[in-house]
Amino acid sequence: MKARLLLVLGALGGSFGVTARALPVAAELKSAFAAIDADHDSAISLGEWENASFALFRSADRNNDNSLDPSELGGTTITQDTFLLIDEDHNGRLSIAEFMRLRRAVFTAADIDRGDSLSLVEFELLTLLAQTGWTDRNHNGRIEPSELKAALIQAFGQIDDNHDGFLSPTEAAYMPSEQFKLSDVDHDERLSQDEFVTGYLKALGAL
Repeated sequence: MKARLLLVLGALGGSFGVTARALPVAAELKSAFAAIDADHDSAISLGEWENASFALFRSADRNNDNSLDPSELGGTTITQDTFLLIDEDHNGRLSIAEFMRLRRAVFTAADIDRGDSLSLVEFELLTLLAQTGWTDRNHNGRIEPSELKAALIQAFGQIDDNHDGFLSPTEAAYMPSEQFKLSDVDHDERLSQDEFVTGYLKALGAL
């Protein structure tokens, strides 16, 4: 499932050049969210998600043959392993149907509170977990609270660049400052692993 989640970054136009050690900063992430949130209601509906996904497909389909081949994936976040995973008929191309099925699966996984839309926090988490990983332990295609906790612990270890057991504002630059402050319950201007995990669970109403 991690390979599937990587494709969410494509919905952002590939503008971040994200790696596991170089997540977008908060302003970039908010801008990407706003670009998909066409009606500006602070939530991405499935229709908005599909429109953005379709636009992504069209922009990548440079020869306009209604399919994507490996040569058209240059500069995107779609890896060879991901390509092989979603090329369901194994014909060496991704059809619109194959691509859109994957994109809907990503939306379902990201809709953690099952509200049929993506909040900024859910979008933020999807961007994070696309880089740091998530294990779908019960194979239901959704990020469950118990799975999220384990994924956040894993993410914390990966973005704690100096391995001091805390996240500085710089290490958590992808996170909006207001969220960082709410999570920083002891007000020491850094996040412990527990503050990081608990902050997200509270933001999602999972605690």
